[in-house]
Amino acid sequence: MSKLPPTPASRQLFIFFVFLFTGDFLRPTFGSSPNVEVQALLNFKNHLEDPLNYLDSWRISSESPCQFHGVVCDNVTGRVVEISLNYKSLIGKISPAISALQSLKSLIIPSNYISGELPAEIVKCSDLRVLNVSANNLTGSLPDLSKLIKLEILDVTDNYFTGDIPEWIGNLTGLSALGVGDNNFNEGGIPESFGNLKNLNWLYMRGCQLTGEIPNSLFDLQQLGTLDLASNKISGEFPVGITKMRSLWKIELFGNQLTGVIPPEISDLNLLQEIDISMNQMHGELPIEIGNMKNLTVFECNTNRFSGELPPGLGGLRHLKGFSIYRNNFSGNFPENFAMFAPLVEIDISENKFSGGFPKFLCASGKLQKLLALENSFSGELPENYAKCKSLLRFRVNQNQLSGNIPDGLWALPFLELIDLSDNSFTGEISPAIGVSTSLTQLLLFDNEFSGEIPPEIGELTHLEKLDLSNNKFSGKIPSQIQNIRQLSYLHLENNLFSGSIPDEIGECE
Repeated sequence: MSKLPPTPASRQLFIFFVFLFTGDFLRPTFGSSPNVEVQALLNFKNHLEDPLNYLDSWRISSESPCQFHGVVCDNVTGRVVEISLNYKSLIGKISPAISALQSLKSLIIPSNYISGELPAEIVKCSDLRVLNVSANNLTGSLPDLSKLIKLEILDVTDNYFTGDIPEWIGNLTGLSALGVGDNNFNEGGIPESFGNLKNLNWLYMRGCQLTGEIPNSLFDLQQLGTLDLASNKISGEFPVGITKMRSLWKIELFGNQLTGVIPPEISDLNLLQEIDISMNQMHGELPIEIGNMKNLTVFECNTNRFSGELPPGLGGLRHLKGFSIYRNNFSGNFPENFAMFAPLVEIDISENKFSGGFPKFLCASGKLQKLLALENSFSGELPENYAKCKSLLRFRVNQNQLSGNIPDGLWALPFLELIDLSDNSFTGEISPAIGVSTSLTQLLLFDNEFSGEIPPEIGELTHLEKLDLSNNKFSGKIPSQIQNIRQLSYLHLENNLFSGSIPDEIGECE
């Protein structure tokens, strides 16, 4: 099945590398490559369908390929040094004729619909530095490219390559970026030979059926900045050896079978900005040293077996944007000053055992979009300052022990799409200011002690799809303005104190 060409976030660093390499190549004003290069490129074109006509400039009448779209020539020799055709909707196969381009340094054709095998003849392009065929439909085993000793970037991610992950990759010691993830390789371990890639800065092996433990040889990659081994079957305890990789700024290990605890030595990675160890089988308390990791922007450990209280030092992190620890056994009070100085955008602390007052400063920066804290034991009232959190999109605090009135402004957040206050002990009325929250698609207030009448302004929530006010103490008549909510498909008002008849207009809702 063909795939739409994605743009994985994990390739941001790769784009930086490509910029470095391609910046040296200029389109020539004078000079031309030999006719053999024109013929090779036309053969390459003939193996492809080009529905958007990007290759129209590739013509048989051309004496030089240097004006071909996506082709770059050397400024002195006039020979082809780069082919760059990413996101061009090209369909077909890679012609072996490309091997005639003896000066080719970069073949960059990601995010197309190219199929078939990667031709083994490509090894004749002995000057190749960049090979990026990611996000295509390539199949078969990877040919032996170990003769491409000048290769610095190899990205074959997001294809359908099969066979074993090749050991010969470890011979490409000049590599600075390696991506082999999201393929159909056989189950197996990370090749020991990868420990030879001492210049590697970016390693992407997500979703390629890795098993066993991370080999110790990998921890010798002192230049590595991004390590992505997510969505595999890697087992064993979280390796202490990873803390020796002092250049790491991003660790992605989610969706594996790792056990054990987070070692306190993790704080030795003082450049670390992002870490995701979610969906493993890890346990224990978070080491107090995590609070010393001042560069952290994203911390995710959801769906594990962690327990205990959070280190208080987490409250002092000033760059934190994302924090996801849901579905664990964390308990105790949440750090009082958490996010007081951080530009927090998303937080999910749901399905834990937190107690005490609800954290006050999660929206201190005014950038918070998603606040998810359902299924805990928070008590007391919601802090007033959330009424000013205009950036909020999703607000879920259901299944806690919260009480008191809802801050008036919380009903009037213009971008809020979902508000779930259900299964608490909230009191008071729905404010008429609810009419400001025109982006709401779900308003879930069931199982509380809300009272008063439903304000007619609820009819202004024209995007509302779910409205559940059941099991409260609402009274008065059900407002006929509900008829204006044409998208409403889920309505529950039972077990309240309403009077009068059900408005006929409700039947007009879709």
